[in-house]
Parts: sequence; C-alpha cells; structure tokens
Amino acid sequence: MATPRAVETSQENVDDAAGEGQADDKEQKSGEIVVAPFPISNPAIGSGLVVVGGYLFSISKTDSVSPTSMVGGGAFYTSNGSWLWGIGTKLYLRRDRFRISGFYGKGDLNYSLYGIGNSAGNLGRSIPIDQGGKALLMETLVRVKGNLFVGPRYQWRSLNAQVKGGLLPPSFNIDPVALKSTTSSLGFHVQHDLRDSQFYPTTGTLADVVGDFFQGTLGSDFSYQSYTFAFNKYFSISPRQVLAGRVFGCATSGRVPFYDLCLLGMHNDVRGYKTGQYRDRLMLTTQVEYRLQLPKRFGLAAFFGVGEVAPEIGAFNNNDLKPAGGAGLRYTLAKKNHLNFRVDYGVGLHGGGVYMGVGEAF
Repeated sequence: MATPRAVETSQENVDDAAGEGQADDKEQKSGEIVVAPFPISNPAIGSGLVVVGGYLFSISKTDSVSPTSMVGGGAFYTSNGSWLWGIGTKLYLRRDRFRISGFYGKGDLNYSLYGIGNSAGNLGRSIPIDQGGKALLMETLVRVKGNLFVGPRYQWRSLNAQVKGGLLPPSFNIDPVALKSTTSSLGFHVQHDLRDSQFYPTTGTLADVVGDFFQGTLGSDFSYQSYTFAFNKYFSISPRQVLAGRVFGCATSGRVPFYDLCLLGMHNDVRGYKTGQYRDRLMLTTQVEYRLQLPKRFGLAAFFGVGEVAPEIGAFNNNDLKPAGGAGLRYTLAKKNHLNFRVDYGVGLHGGGVYMGVGEAF
C-alpha cells in the first residue's frame, strides 16, 4: 500500500454461482449493500481507520449469466499521516460479454524508501518519503471465446514526492524527475476466468496477463513498459474448506520510475514484509492459502509464500528468496455474495505485521 500502485483498483466481484453453483436467481437479483468501517494495520503505512461502502447488484433482471456488478468507494487515514480516497465500479453486461472497470482516487502516502535491489532491502536502511497524487484507471474486457476475455486499458497518474529531511543519498540513485511526474499509458488485459465465484472462489482457475505501455506521446514523463501475470487455482476440499494457490510475476523495462518497479508484497503476495522494502525490475512470487469457513459468518485462513526480486532473469537465485507465512481471521460482511473482511498476521525474515482488507487476498 506504500506506492502509487496502491491506488490501482483490485475490485473482484461475485458470479451468480456465489461459490455454490447456480443459486436462486430471484435472490441474486435483489442486490446487496455493504457498509463497513474497520481498523487498518499495515507494516508500511501504520494503523488507522478505513471506511468502505458499496452496492452489489445485477444490471439486468433477465440476465442469469453475468456475475454481480458493483459500485462503491472508500477512504482511509493512518497513524503516520497517510490517507487515500477512491471511487470505482465493475460492471458485467449482456450476459457477461463485457466487463467494464473504472477507478479514480486521490491520496498522500508516507512510507520508507529502502532503495532498489536485494542488497538495499537487506540493509534495512531507509529514508522517509511523502508521496501524493491522483490516479485514473479505465478498462474494458470483451469475451472473445468461452471464458477468455481481452480488452484495452488506460491509466493516468499525477504524482509528487518529497524526501523528508534532505536530499536522497547517492546510493539510492533515484531519477529526480520521478519526484514530480505525470505518467500515462495504454495497455491490454487478457483474462481466462473459470472460477465459480469472484469474491470467494472454491473451484476453478484464473489466469491474468496485463501490459501497460507508458509513452511521451500520451503525456507521460517516462517511457517504459510494465507487465504482470498471475495464475490462481482453487480446490474444494469439503463444503467448508478451500485450498488456494497463486503464482504471480512482474516485469518492467525502459526508464522506470522508482514507484513503478516490481514491489515484493504488492497484491497481497508474500505477506510478512513491508511493501516496497524489496523492489527491482523483475519479481516472482508464489503462495498457498488454506481457508476454513466456520459457523456464524466467521472463518480462518493459514498461508505460506515465497518471492524474490531481481534486476534481470539471470540474477534470480535461492539465496535471495524471501519466505513468509501466517494465519488470519475472516468475517462475512455480505452473506449472499460471501464477501469477507480479513485480518491476517504474516511473518517474514525481518519480523511480521498485520494485514487487513475486504475480500480474499487472491
């Protein structure tokens, strides 16, 4: 949560199945309101309060194929002065032929910058950064065949960063243009979605490939490329038990600003490290999570993951692997769509931290 990547929406919405196959259509079409104030705790930005609200609904009462759509927003404030607010939507149209997403947010994050590479992260030496700005993301996916979706995306951000207490040390080697910059990109998103639910999957797979191309012709101060890929797999052990696995990768090339490098801990991968303590041009992570649904809306989870950042493919090695694991508690905020509030405690090589959020980690 400690970089502008935090303002990119990661909204996921539920299928009509809602984890149990085809549920009663009349019940699914009635809509569901979610309003939740809850504490936040994150190793990178401290503790505070989050308020989120949303409406889960079906656009057409005659459409029994499209997953549930969502509109909503939220805001947080933490003990170190970080704050963020945003509004977003994810719409499923015409029997799930189109998936349209949008997000706009504004915020100011105070976090520690450790430098670039494994050696910088291992030293544990950091400088405080105050980074604020605003961001816009728009995306449209079109079903091309079966459960395969492809579409364009646009991203725009205006960011300002200030080094507290003086200039950057020479070893950090940060491009000064990145301290006040605008980035703008056109990109693509390819998604193959076989999950039985988008809020609480119990079976199926999700494969995602995203590419963003930042160019000066689009008004960007930097020209570079950013790619991510993810593969999630879900196994139903019993009606109340799920085993989930995930592989995630990130790659960047060109003149990449420090805030858009691959960050260990992004997208809830390898919980147990400060997001951004380890950052570089490439990253690979994998994790597994066991989920147990208990009576009275409660649930439990246990997870383990490992990841690594590197400047190039040949630099990946076993010595720089960063393992982490932990456990967490779940509470269902929206019963019909099985939308959970989660509290996790993750432990890595340098200690641990509490992670809170709405929805599963992946």
